[in-house]
Amino acid sequence: MPLVSGATAAGFSIVRLLGSGQIGELYLAEHPRLPRRHALEILPTDVSADPEYRERFNRESDLAAALWHPHIVGLYDRGEFEGRLWLSMDYVDGTDAAQLLSDNYPDGMPADEVVEIVSAIADALDYAHDHGLLHRYVKPSNILISQPESDQRRILLTGLGIARRLDDINGLTPTNLTVGTVSYAAPEQLLGDSIDGRTDQYALAGTAFHLLTGSPPFVHSNPAVVISKHLNEPPPRPGQVRPELADFDKPVVRALAKSPGDRFPRCQDFAKALEANYRLSNLRDAETTAVVIAPAVAIPRDAETDVESPTEPAAATPFEAEPVGAVDPPDVLPDMGIDDDLVFGEAAVSGATADDTPVTSRRRRLLQTAGFALTIITVVLVGLVIVLALRSASGFRDTPTSDETPSSLSTIQPTPPAPATAIPPPPVIAPAPEETTRPTSTPPSAATTTISPTHTPSPPEAVTPSITKPPSPPPTTSVAVDNRPAVGMPCGPQQAGTTTVSNVGAPVSCVSTPGGFAWEPPGG
Repeated sequence: MPLVSGATAAGFSIVRLLGSGQIGELYLAEHPRLPRRHALEILPTDVSADPEYRERFNRESDLAAALWHPHIVGLYDRGEFEGRLWLSMDYVDGTDAAQLLSDNYPDGMPADEVVEIVSAIADALDYAHDHGLLHRYVKPSNILISQPESDQRRILLTGLGIARRLDDINGLTPTNLTVGTVSYAAPEQLLGDSIDGRTDQYALAGTAFHLLTGSPPFVHSNPAVVISKHLNEPPPRPGQVRPELADFDKPVVRALAKSPGDRFPRCQDFAKALEANYRLSNLRDAETTAVVIAPAVAIPRDAETDVESPTEPAAATPFEAEPVGAVDPPDVLPDMGIDDDLVFGEAAVSGATADDTPVTSRRRRLLQTAGFALTIITVVLVGLVIVLALRSASGFRDTPTSDETPSSLSTIQPTPPAPATAIPPPPVIAPAPEETTRPTSTPPSAATTTISPTHTPSPPEAVTPSITKPPSPPPTTSVAVDNRPAVGMPCGPQQAGTTTVSNVGAPVSCVSTPGGFAWEPPGG
């Protein structure tokens, strides 16, 4: 029967019952001599009466008490009260990850919070392994999360008081065989084989899968079926449950490998791989966001034609050829923790909530800065290309040759054509290509006499044979617009499955991504 508030046990004053289970009852209790609260765990009578368990209890509590780590709940004391063994531990004012998931995130926690939790627990597990301890029962309910203090919260691993030595054999027995126990257990643990730190890594990966998706890797009401799935079925992928989590598939699947040799060497290696893939996912999301908010700017296909024929329509850039509308509308984009205000540049309903963490806020600010910077750079580069093209075209027509005088320039300046036509200047007054590119030996005075303003042009039939054929128009200066798609650039659903060559010469295919259809390398 649980102790009531105000009762005394092992010298501690009971405040309230925190929870109960197979390992006994857990109470919030006041220290008998210090103004401090402890978590007091009192084990069941039948377990405490087992001499073999008592010996293991004393040995393992000695090992756990020697640990000090910022992400491990400290063990302070042990003893016996009315035939029941007890442990006093650090009290964490907060909740556990299982309760947090159930209350706030039934479909899975935000990825950044999961990465933070897994990194902290992986560090704690590697520390315990280095000191000769295994946890053996890593699961969401054994991860405590404190109430934030000054925007900081503590993430701690509890349950190390019942850990085993690294060289101990699995202690999973029919008496403690429950769905909660086996949901995260590694195959070698279920088979009773020797275990090591990679066994805890398997359980940590199962916990990460649960936090990301809202459910354990293998779900069934019968523990025997769950065990069979752990032993025989391939590891599940988070992306199968939530497509936006596909970047986490590889590290999770590796840490859930059936053979310990196929997993990461240490828990921190798994956590680092998870964090690296999370950053890669954020980078891809930022690139997609930048494409969505970039303005569609039209660039003339041919700057010379654009100058002399204003009525000729200009060619569009790839952004215009593949309109922004081809990207999925905001109401079907996956929730990636990015404000709608940032993506679509207008006052829309923000995706932020009161539960957003400082990590999420910082990420949003970085995405906003990157998006704005990319927009400005795009506009500046487009404007620079147009200006250079216009200057180049103007310089080709207006730059005099070495044998022309100011008077001759005024004489041979062609009359601009009518805006509605694109007819080149009459061949009578247009200089032949040889005359514009090759110096002449005629003295300036002779050139002036030949094309002086008082000279009456000969009629068309009197034109010399050298100019009876209209000269080729001056070469135009084109703006080099590469219409080949870049990797990550959006494509339309109508282009899905098609393959082309990217702007770097590599093959790309139009595939569906979390941010919509985009050009990606095959198999990328």
